Amino acid sequence: MRLGRSGYASLAAEVRRAQAGEQEAFRGLVVRFQDMAVGYAFSLLGDYHLAEDAAQEAFLAAFRDLGQLRHPEAFVGWMRTVVFKQCDRIRRRQPAAEFLEANDERLVADAPGPADALAQAELARLVGQAIRSLPARQREVVSLYYIGERSGRQVATFLDLPLTTVKKRLHDAKPALRRKMRDMARQFLEDHRPSRDADFADGVLRLVPPESDSDAPAIYNLFEAEDHPARHQWRAGRLADSHADWRVSRVAVGRDGDVERPLAALLAFGLTMRMGAAEVRVAGINGDVLHPGLAGERDDVLGRAATASLETMRDAGYDLAIAFDDESFWLRQGFALGWRALSWRVDVADLPAGPVPNVEHVEACHRDDLAAVCNATHAGLTGTARRPTYRRNKHPGLFRTLCWGGAPASGYVSVDLEGADDCLWVDEVAGDADTCLAVLRSLAETRECNELFFDRLHYKSAVGVRLRQLASCRLATGTRLGKARWYVVRIVNLESVMTKLAPVLRERLLASELAAWRGTLSVRVREGDASQAVTLRVEDDGIVVRDGAVGANAIGGGQAIVQLLLGVEDAAEVAAVNGIEMRGEAGRLLPVLFPPQHPQMENQAL
Repeated sequence: MRLGRSGYASLAAEVRRAQAGEQEAFRGLVVRFQDMAVGYAFSLLGDYHLAEDAAQEAFLAAFRDLGQLRHPEAFVGWMRTVVFKQCDRIRRRQPAAEFLEANDERLVADAPGPADALAQAELARLVGQAIRSLPARQREVVSLYYIGERSGRQVATFLDLPLTTVKKRLHDAKPALRRKMRDMARQFLEDHRPSRDADFADGVLRLVPPESDSDAPAIYNLFEAEDHPARHQWRAGRLADSHADWRVSRVAVGRDGDVERPLAALLAFGLTMRMGAAEVRVAGINGDVLHPGLAGERDDVLGRAATASLETMRDAGYDLAIAFDDESFWLRQGFALGWRALSWRVDVADLPAGPVPNVEHVEACHRDDLAAVCNATHAGLTGTARRPTYRRNKHPGLFRTLCWGGAPASGYVSVDLEGADDCLWVDEVAGDADTCLAVLRSLAETRECNELFFDRLHYKSAVGVRLRQLASCRLATGTRLGKARWYVVRIVNLESVMTKLAPVLRERLLASELAAWRGTLSVRVREGDASQAVTLRVEDDGIVVRDGAVGANAIGGGQAIVQLLLGVEDAAEVAAVNGIEMRGEAGRLLPVLFPPQHPQMENQAL
């Protein structure tokens, strides 16, 4: 890594190619600097596995942010800073490390025999402790010198130090390590340098944003290799012609000889979701797939993909992340339970009779007039998504749409006309509620169906209000087959969410007995050592949202605070069940600002 004038020019050219999107150029940068990155991370963390994780995360961050590097010839120093930031993030999560004193007897103990695996693990631990016992400046040069198997000049280039300084620090470190431990340390670090094989570089490139054109066929193949009833839907439209956001989706890329190909994928879809009269941007995750050979590593691979995806969402303009199903996995990724999928059943004979308009049978796919009817019908219903979402039906070939009113249409219903039992599956309704129910009754009677099943119909929708008055109406949580399924949610950008909600909160406040209330309410969402906090300042002419928490009135807790914002249940109940703390007048304000909204998201939204 000795860089003269021509070396800097070569490096700058490679960086520019990587900035232009050439993955092979970026891989070249990884191969070129991987040893130094891990060595530097090891000097900061004192643990090889954490150092390797930090370096890989640093290269992933570099891949994402490389376009921000204005001077490509400064890549070395910029990369060192990126590694440092990743190490600092990891270090804040770790317990204090154990250090060895200079006179510790274990520094001169005989090396354990190679046959004893436990002793070898102890040796590696002692080596790490011995290196951590060095002063920070010596630790840097020792780790870089041996892990990278680099010359002193190359170490000096990476650290931006004079060569004489590096040589002195190496010299000063030798007595402290003692000769026996120094030899052990050198062998340990050399044996663990990333360039010993291609695994590190392959790992760095395993998690990258997919390319919609080049990666989609391989992703379709992965889905179609699964034993799942919906495996062919992705190619037919569920992914091929959808609202998928390839920027925040992630694929895990593996190498098959000289060819790289996706072996796993985590798909995110861009939604605009209603929260009362407000609208927020949501990254909806509802598509993950792995090569059968990775089945045993599902949580690890998809967990890393989820972490990488979530780290990009705020910069991509998202306010919330929502996933559907497999809630135990998503809870481990820092999500909170949001709401249950809601299903309805009602006897056809119990439906009100009424005039039936002339209907047109069409494919269940996007039309601007149908989207307009859907948006008008769902206005103000928390959890519903603004259309268009899928340009074609989410389940290609499954549903048919019956619309009426001419062009543009004034209403429609979407149903499964191929069901084998005597229950008609209703996927969507939009338009005048009485007309929708009259069309459904006529259709069900024609097909000799005795029952209607409504999938994820909103509780506060006009049709839902009508159905709840019928004696035969049964509400349940879950799917058509009875399995309970949750939408799980994570707050990505609290300040943005609260800013968009502020006009809604003001209207709720003005319509309550607290209309004259003025003051501040802070909201803090904690997650591990990190937190997001905002303060709502209620003034005469509106609510102003500011970053940071100030004032005596406050609510604080984990990601479950999202249940308050969405109005999943009674606010006091949400706070009590989830351990949400309230100070000052927060207890009075919560039920006014965050009343029950009964959020529900349509099947065709995510």
